[in-house]
Amino acid sequence: MERTEIINFEPQQYIVEDNMIVVLGKERQRVKHSGRELKQKWVQIYTGENNLITNMEEFATSVDVS
Repeated sequence: MERTEIINFEPQQYIVEDNMIVVLGKERQRVKHSGRELKQKWVQIYTGENNLITNMEEFATSVDVS
């Protein structure tokens, strides 16, 4: 967070199966030193047990939109 500023963060879809939650989303970030903007699509995968998150993975793609 030292180098970028999040402009928009938007979870779009939640998929729940057993102890796993998959979240699909998108975001826009601004690079602080250059002002350039990045657009990302991402997937976050959460695994839980006893109402606690036990694992989290994230996969993302970035595109420079400046």
